[in-house]
Amino acid sequence: MQAAWLVIAIVSTFGYHLVIKLTPASVNPLVSLAVTYSIVTVLFALAAVLVPDGAPLRESFRQVNWTALALAGAIIGLDLGFLLLYRTGFALSLGQIVTQSAAALLLIGAGVALFRERISLSAIAGVALCIAGLWLISRR
Repeated sequence: MQAAWLVIAIVSTFGYHLVIKLTPASVNPLVSLAVTYSIVTVLFALAAVLVPDGAPLRESFRQVNWTALALAGAIIGLDLGFLLLYRTGFALSLGQIVTQSAAALLLIGAGVALFRERISLSAIAGVALCIAGLWLISRR
C-alpha cells in the first residue's frame, strides 16, 4: 500500500506544479486559491461524512489541535509561494527540485534537533550531493 501512496504523491506533485504554472497571470492569486480551497473543503467534508474512518465526527473535531492551523499556514505559503514564483518566470523544471532540496536540508536539521534522529554517513553524503546540486542549479 505504501507504493500506491507514493505514486499518488508523485502524480499529485507533478499535477500540482503543472497546474499552478498554467494558472493565468491575469487571475488574482488570492481569489484563485480561495476558490481552490473552497472546493477542497467541500470535497473533504463530503468524504468525512461518506467515508467513515473510525472515530465519530464529533470526537474527531475535538481532537483537532494547533497542527491544523499550522498546516493551513504552511499550505497557504506553499501554494502562494509557488504560484507567485512561477509568475515571476521561474522555470517549472527547477521549482520543485530547488525548493524540495532546500527543504530537505532544513528537515534534516529539524529531524536531528526535534526528534533525535540520527544521520548516517550515507545521509551526510546525500546532503553533500544535495548542496552540490543546488549550487549547480543556481549557476546561470
